[in-house]
Amino acid sequence: MNGLDDAERARLAQLADLLIPTAEGALSASEAGIGGKLLDQIQKHAPERIALLRRVVGMPGTPDMALRSFMAEDRAAYDSFCETIAAAYFMAPEVRRNVGFPGREPVPARIDVADIEELLLPVLETGFEPRRA
Repeated sequence: MNGLDDAERARLAQLADLLIPTAEGALSASEAGIGGKLLDQIQKHAPERIALLRRVVGMPGTPDMALRSFMAEDRAAYDSFCETIAAAYFMAPEVRRNVGFPGREPVPARIDVADIEELLLPVLETGFEPRRA
């Protein structure tokens, strides 16, 4: 499925700003890039959400009317839309900095054999043969 076009991106930004408006010391959803780079991230990491976004963007009326209608029509989908916008919003580096969350940082996996020895011991003692269920 193709991504949202420029008009749909602009409409998405308007809708998202109703959910996450500008506040003192905080960016609105559109200022954070929901119609641009953040939407690109949604398309990359959660392409299944594009149909939902397109559905909301296609709702008629003002942004406020569209969101109210969508919420009344399909509350579960409306909640998914809100979650999608919030998740994308917190993908913005400036937003994470503003709230003091650097994001997930990679941590090398380290397993100390002593920590799992109790789990491995029965396997090592009986060998690696298939067992009956």
